Amino acid sequence: MEKSLVVPAHLYLSYASPQHQPTRPTRQSRAHADDCKPSLIAGKPPTRGKHGPALPIMASPQAPASQEPVPPYSLTPLLFPTLPSEDVADQANQSSPTAIQQSSQRAIRCSESDGSFLYIGASDGLIHSFEIVSPAPSQASSSRIILPTTVSYRLKYSRSISNHAKPVEKIVLLRPFNAAAVLCEGVVSFFSLPHWSPIRSLPSTRAVSTIVLDDEESDNGSGTDAAGMISICLVRRKNIILGKIGAEGQSGLLWATIKDIQLPGGAIFARRFADTLCIANATEYSLVNLSSGHVTPLQLPISQTGESPSAQVRPSIVTIAATAASSREGSTSPVTSRSTSVPASTAKCEFLVTSHTGSITLGVFVKPSGEPAPKLLEWPSHPRSVTYDGEHLVSLLRNDTLEVHHLGANSVDRVQTLQLPPGLDPRFLHVVQDPASQPRPSSSEQLKAVTDAHDEFDMVKVPLNAFTSDSASVLHRASEQDGATSSQRRQILLCGKNSTSAIQQDPILRWTVDQLDRGRLTNLRKDLAAYRSSRERSSEHHNTARAFIEASAAHALLGIELLHRTDFAAAADVLLHANLDPRLFIAFFPSLLRGDQVIEDAIMPAILLGSLERLRNDTSNRLQSMEELIASNLTLNYCPPLDITKDKALLQLRANLLQGSERMLRILLEGWRTASASAIANEGTTGSYFYAGSFMDEQMLVNVNTFVDSAYLTLIAERRGVSERDVVAVQDQLATFLSSKHACEPSKVEGGLKGQRFFTLLADHYERIGDIEGSLKTWTALIDGDIVDGIHATVDVPTALAKVASLLEDQTDPNLLSTYGRWLVQKDAEAGIKILTKHTARPEDDTSQKAATRSKAQELESISAQKATIEELRGIDDDAATKYLEAVALSTVKVQDEQMHRELAAALLKRVAQHLTDDVYRDKMDAVTRDYAQGSYAESFFAHLALAIGGRPREADRLKLAMLLQGSTVLDFEALLATVAPLDSLAYEKAIILGKLGRDSDALSLLAIELRDANSAEAYCSQNGEVLSPMLAASIAEDHPTLQPFAATLSRTYAQRVKAHAKATAQRGITAEQRKQELLKQLLSVYMLNGAEEKFRVATAHLLNTQALHLDNREVLELVPTDWSLQTLETFLTQSLRRQLHRRREMQMLRNIAKCRSLDAAEDLWARQRAMGGILQDTELDGGADSGGDYRADGDTETSYADWKEGVLRSESIFEGSEGEKQLRRPREAAAGKEERIESIHQGYEIPPSSAIVHAGLDDVDDLA
Repeated sequence: MEKSLVVPAHLYLSYASPQHQPTRPTRQSRAHADDCKPSLIAGKPPTRGKHGPALPIMASPQAPASQEPVPPYSLTPLLFPTLPSEDVADQANQSSPTAIQQSSQRAIRCSESDGSFLYIGASDGLIHSFEIVSPAPSQASSSRIILPTTVSYRLKYSRSISNHAKPVEKIVLLRPFNAAAVLCEGVVSFFSLPHWSPIRSLPSTRAVSTIVLDDEESDNGSGTDAAGMISICLVRRKNIILGKIGAEGQSGLLWATIKDIQLPGGAIFARRFADTLCIANATEYSLVNLSSGHVTPLQLPISQTGESPSAQVRPSIVTIAATAASSREGSTSPVTSRSTSVPASTAKCEFLVTSHTGSITLGVFVKPSGEPAPKLLEWPSHPRSVTYDGEHLVSLLRNDTLEVHHLGANSVDRVQTLQLPPGLDPRFLHVVQDPASQPRPSSSEQLKAVTDAHDEFDMVKVPLNAFTSDSASVLHRASEQDGATSSQRRQILLCGKNSTSAIQQDPILRWTVDQLDRGRLTNLRKDLAAYRSSRERSSEHHNTARAFIEASAAHALLGIELLHRTDFAAAADVLLHANLDPRLFIAFFPSLLRGDQVIEDAIMPAILLGSLERLRNDTSNRLQSMEELIASNLTLNYCPPLDITKDKALLQLRANLLQGSERMLRILLEGWRTASASAIANEGTTGSYFYAGSFMDEQMLVNVNTFVDSAYLTLIAERRGVSERDVVAVQDQLATFLSSKHACEPSKVEGGLKGQRFFTLLADHYERIGDIEGSLKTWTALIDGDIVDGIHATVDVPTALAKVASLLEDQTDPNLLSTYGRWLVQKDAEAGIKILTKHTARPEDDTSQKAATRSKAQELESISAQKATIEELRGIDDDAATKYLEAVALSTVKVQDEQMHRELAAALLKRVAQHLTDDVYRDKMDAVTRDYAQGSYAESFFAHLALAIGGRPREADRLKLAMLLQGSTVLDFEALLATVAPLDSLAYEKAIILGKLGRDSDALSLLAIELRDANSAEAYCSQNGEVLSPMLAASIAEDHPTLQPFAATLSRTYAQRVKAHAKATAQRGITAEQRKQELLKQLLSVYMLNGAEEKFRVATAHLLNTQALHLDNREVLELVPTDWSLQTLETFLTQSLRRQLHRRREMQMLRNIAKCRSLDAAEDLWARQRAMGGILQDTELDGGADSGGDYRADGDTETSYADWKEGVLRSESIFEGSEGEKQLRRPREAAAGKEERIESIHQGYEIPPSSAIVHAGLDDVDDLA
C-alpha cells in the first residue's frame, strides 16, 4: 500500500516571500538592502518549511536571555494527517457508533525513524511505516543557487501489533541489527525491519513498563558495545531485566540475560547512560546502579504541590552527555568518539529531571553519583516533553510553546521561544536521525542523476583560465567524504494527536542562501559569527567533512557577494572562514605571479560555481582581475555621469579600493598559512581537522603553498595592502616570513629581495638556505658601501662585523676563512685574527669534536703558510700581524719554529719595555716586587704577580713573556739576556734566562736575594734549573684565557726539556740526585753569603729544614756564620743527627746479622764433613807412591775443626806479629785445602738457601766512624 500524503494548506498560516532575483547593486540598493525586506517580529524573518509554507514564529511572552541559535529553530510540517484514513475505511460499517468513536479516538502514541523509514505507533495497535524519499540532485546555476528540496514521506507498510486494538506504547529501534522492539499491552516483542516480521529467536516478555537502551551506546557511531551487542533494560513492575542482544552468524539474533535486579517500588519511566539507570515511579525519582543493583532515591518528588501526580504532571528524564555540553565549553578541538564501554565511575553524563511546583516547573541536573549539578532550569509551564538534540535542550510546554535552551558548563540560557499554531494538539517530542543529513537516491533514475551531475557538496576542480560550470571535474564526491563514523544531524519530531512536524535548525547553507536572497548581508555577517561561536563551544555534529563543507560554502557565498560589491574589509572577515583554495583569490591578482607561474585550476564546493560566474570576464571566460572588478563596480555605480579614468575622486577611490583588496588578500593568505600549520601540527592526533588542504594530495598542497608563499612575499616586499608603508614594519614582516617555514623557491626569494634592494634580509636568506659565501659577500658589500640597503640607508658597522665573524666561526673551509679573515682584519683586527687562527686550533682545544693530530710535515706546511700570512698582515696592520703571530707561533705540537719564537719573544719584550716607560706601569711593577719581598707570601713571585695584575691585557704581557722564555727550546737566550739586562724590573725573567744558560748561581741570587722568592729558588733546585713549573703556569692560565696557549706550550715541551737536562747531567758524569744536591749547596751558599742580614735567616732555616736529606751537616756547619744562634739550626741539627744515629745503628745490626749467618754456614759445613768420614790423600812429601799414611811436615800440624773455629773467632783480637800471624795462617790454609777437596768429590752439592751468608759492607761500617 503506497500513497502520498498531502499537507492541507489551510491548517497553517502561510507566508509567501517575494522571489528576490540577485541583480547588480546600486548605491541606493546597497544602502537600504537590509531595510527593504519584510519582517514579522523584531526584524526576524520567517523561516521556510520543508514541505510548503513555513510556520511563523509568534512573539513569545518572554524574550530570550541569550543569543538566538543560528540558524534559528523552526517548525516544519511533515505529515498531516499522519494516520492513514484507510484503516477506518476497511471497517464494514463506517457510520456505526463504534467506527465513529474509534476514528475520533485514534492518536499517535510513539514514533521512531532510522533515516530510511518513519515509524508511527498508533493508539489502535497499528504501526505505520512511511518511506523517506530523498530529493533529486541539484545543479548549480549561473543565475541562482538552487538547493535540493527536502525529503518527502510515502506510506509503505502498516502492521497490526495488538489483536485487541490496544495502543502501541513504545518503539525502540535496534539499528545495528535492522530490528525493533515494540511495547504493546505490557508485552515486549521483537520484529525485523522494514516489513515488521516477528523475530522468533528473541523471547517476548510480559508485564513490562518500559524499554530502555543505553544512551551511551546509542550515541556511539556503531550503536553497540565493545562485543558488538546491544544493551537493553526491560523495566517491569517489581524488577529490572538487564539483557544483551547480539547476532551470531546465520542463526539470527540471540538474547542473553545478564542480570535481574529487584525493584520494589517499580517504575513507569526510565533513561539509562552506561551503568546508571534513572527511573521515575508514581511519586519520585531514583538512581539504579546496574553493576551493584543499589537503588538511590533522589528525594525529589515529581510534583511538589501535595497532590497526586496525574497525566497533566508527567515526569521527564533526559540524559545529557557532558562531552556535548559542559566539558567542551569553549573548546575548538575536534570531538573524538567515546569508548564503547565506560565504567559508571568515569561516565560523563547528567540526568535532567523535572519537578512541578505549581506555578512553575524546575529542571534539576543530577550526576550519576546522585549529586546535583551547579545549574537549574525553570519553565513557566510544566513541560509535556523534554528532549536534547546534542546542541540545545528543546521543551514542549503545556501552554503550547516550545522553549530552546543552551546548556553551558554551569548555566542554562533560554535562546529561543516558539509559539505553536492552533490545531496541532501537541503530545510529545522525540529525537531521530535527520533523513536529509545524507541525501541518497531512492531510485535508479536518481542514482543516474547523481552520477552525471554535481552534488552541491561535491569538491570539484575548476580551470581558472576557462571558468565555466561545465568545465568542472569532480575531485571528491559528497557521498564519499564522510565514513561510517561520521556524526548525523538530528531532527526533533513533534507529534500531535494526528500530525507530525519537525523542529530543527535549517541547514546553514540553505539558511544562508535564503538570507542572501533577502539581501540581509549585514545581519548575515553577524549571524555567521554567532554560528562560528556556537560551533567552537560544542557540537560533534559539526566535526564532519560534510558539515565543514556546508559551513565553508555558507561563508563563501556571502564572501563572494561582498567581493562582488567591493566590500573588501567585510569580505576578508567572511572569506577567512570560508576555507577556500587560496589560488582562487590569487587569480584575481595576476600581477603577483612571477616568471613562469600560472594558476591553472582551483578546488571548491560545486555550489559556488554559480556565484563565481558573476565574477567571470565575459569575453575571455576567465575570472576578472581585481582592477577589472573594481572598475566594473565603479562604472555601475558612478558612470555616467562620471568618468572613472579622469575623475580625481574616482581615481582616488579606485586606488583605495585596490589597496583594500590587497589588504584582504594578505589576510586570506595569512589565514591559509595558519590553517596549514595547524593541520600539520594536528596530524597524527585523534580527531579530524578539516580545511581546504584536507581535499588535496601532497603534490597539490606543495603547489598551492608555493603560490601562496610567493604571492605573500611579493605583497610584503612591494608594501602592498598597507596604509602606511613603514619600512621598519616591512622589515619585521619580511624577517618573520623568511624565518618561518615557507615554500618559496630560493631563486624567487632572492630575486624579490634584490629587486626591492632588501640586502640585509637577502644576507639572512642566504644564511638560512646554507649559502654562507653569498651571505658573506652581501654583508661585506654592505659594509664597504658597494651596495645600499633599501630599508636602512646606513649600516650598523659593529653589528654587521659581528655578523660576519659569527658566520665565519662555524666554517671549516680554509679558503673562506683566509679570504674573509684577511678582510675582517682590516675592520676588526681582533675578530679577524680569531678567524684566521681558527684552522690552527690545537687538537686539545677542540672540544666540539675529536680533531685529527697533524703530522710533522703538515705542521711544517702550516708554518710556511702562517709566515706568509704574517708578512701580508704586516702590510695591513703591524699590531694585527703581531696578534696573529702570537696566536699561531705556539699552535704547533711537534715543531717549534725558531724564527716565529724569536719574533714573538722580541714582540713581547718590546711591548713590556714600552709598558715600563710608563711611570704608572713601572711603579706598579716595582710596588709588586717590593710588596712581595717584604710580605713573606706563601706563593711564588710569579703567582703573586698574576694575582696582582688581574685580567688586564697590558700587565699579562709579562706573564706571557715568562712562560715563553721558560717553555721555548729554540730561542737565543744569550741575545735575550743582553736585551733584558737593562730592564731592572724584569728580575724574574732574567732568572729564567740565566737558568737556561746554566748560570745557576746568578739565577739563584736573583730569585733568593733580590726577589726573596724562596719557593721559586727551591723549585729551581728541584726542577734542574727551571724556575716556572708547568703546573703553576696551567693553574694561572685557567683564570686568564689569553695565557692558555703559552701555558700549553710550557706543558708540551716539558718532556723535551727534561731530556735535555738529563743529557747535560750525564755529560758531566753526575746523577740527577747529585745535580740536585749541587744546586741546593749553591742556594745555601747564596743564603750564607748574605747571612749577616737577619731577613735571610728565615729563608735559610727553611731551606735547611726542608732539604736536610740532601745536605751534609759538616758542610753546612762550615758555612754557618759564627754569630748564628744554635736555636736557628736546632731543627736542622736535630733531624740530621737523628738520621745519622739511625743509620749507624742500622749498619751495626746488619754486621752482626752477617756474622751470625757466617757461623751458621760454617757449622753446617763441618757437620756434613764429619758425616762423610776420613779422607786419605797422598802428597808430594810422602816419598813415593807406596808410602802410606799421612805425612806431616815440620812446622805443619793437622788442624782440627775446633782449632779452626777457635782461630776464626779469635781473628779480630789477635795481636800483630809474625809468629801469631803464621800460627793463624796455617790452620786457615789447611781448612781451605779440605774445602777444596770436598768440593772436588761432591760436585754439584748445594747448600740450602737457609745457609746463605750475608756479609756486612765494610764501607758502611767505616762510614759510621
